[in-house]
Formats: sequence, structure tokens, C-alpha cells
Amino acid sequence: MEEPELASPWALQLAARIEKLTPPTTAAVCAAAALATIELLDDERAQPDGIWHASVQTWNGERIRKIVRRARASAWERAQNVGGVTVERDGAEVRAFVPSPMDQAPPEITKLQIQSTALDDVEPLSGLPDLAASTLVIGITPLFEMSWGKQAAQCAHAGQRAWMFADEATRSEWDGAGRPIAVVHPDASLWSALDDVATTRIHDGGFTEIPPGTNSSIAWFTD
Repeated sequence: MEEPELASPWALQLAARIEKLTPPTTAAVCAAAALATIELLDDERAQPDGIWHASVQTWNGERIRKIVRRARASAWERAQNVGGVTVERDGAEVRAFVPSPMDQAPPEITKLQIQSTALDDVEPLSGLPDLAASTLVIGITPLFEMSWGKQAAQCAHAGQRAWMFADEATRSEWDGAGRPIAVVHPDASLWSALDDVATTRIHDGGFTEIPPGTNSSIAWFTD
């Protein structure tokens, strides 16, 4: 008796523009990935009457898996023809594509590399910088080493969940402030202290670089 084929998992895939001569910072890519994810969810095409709604709802009802890829030059331009939204934040450009089963993603996406060389060296923070009111703050664990792509995926998770579960007043204030996002890399001591501040905690599924259940990223909105 033949075993039934398992359905391919759904994923929201993102592409970060990483040009050789002018690469963005890791924090900027992470912020842009979070913003692109939120803007795709908030897009009118993802709403109940929109053409993306069924795909977004199917993906958002599962493990909200995300895959971050690298694009440059003509590959980046071709990726703009695939359904999704592109945002720019702090010199980084990221496109979030409409979710699909992983084995049905368009070739313009699947041809893009997942692994790539490191970006900038990140210095862990011992204290938070001054942050304006209504800022979405996302912190990345210092306890496990992650590639910039993995960090961007975790930030997109945390930003999405913080935004989805924020009350209407918080969302409205964030919109009015221009949707500011601050991505921070705390040291171990600050990471422990921020656990009292965070309203969103992401525990990784363990599909790639870090053990399952790892608290990989946190997020909250400043008052």
C-alpha cells in the first residue's frame, strides 16, 4: 500500500536586496523584513475581498514559516514581477511575496540564494538606545549565532505577531508615527532584562539553524 504524499508546507518568502558594493546592515534588513511582512498582511489585496486573502489566510493559519533569500541586480528586478510588496527601511530593500506552498513558488523566487556571506559585524548592546514613542522594537537573542537571513526571518515573525495582537489604538499611533521599527542586538544581560518588557516572544520551530523551542526574538511597542 502506497503512503500518501505529504503536502508541501506553506511559506511566506522574502527577498533582501544585497548588492555587492553597497550592502545594507543586518539591522536594516531585519527591520525591512518585519515591515514588508506587516505591509503585505495590511495590504487591501490580503483583506477578505482581496485576491491574496485565501493564500495569506492559509499560510497564517499554519506555522507562519518564512524564508529569506538574497537578490541583486537583474534577479532583484525580476523578483518585482512576482506578487508581493517591496519596502525600504534605513537603506535596506526587502520584498515579501504572497505565501504559497514551498514546492509551488515561482522560479523567480526559488532561483534566489538562501545562504550568503555575512553583512556587518554586530556589536551587542548593554543598554537600549533612546527610542521614540510608538516604536516597534524587536530584539534578537544573543545566545545563539544566526545568519543575517535567519535573523531577518525571526524579526519578521516577531514584528508580525506584535502587530497582529496589538490593540487598534497602538496600531493607529504606530501608523501615525510612520511605522518606526528599531532592531536591537542586546547582550546576554540586557536580553534577560528585556524579558520583562516584551509582549511578544518567538520560539523557533527548529527547522534550520537553531534548536527547536529557542526564544529567538522578542518585540514590543514603546509607550
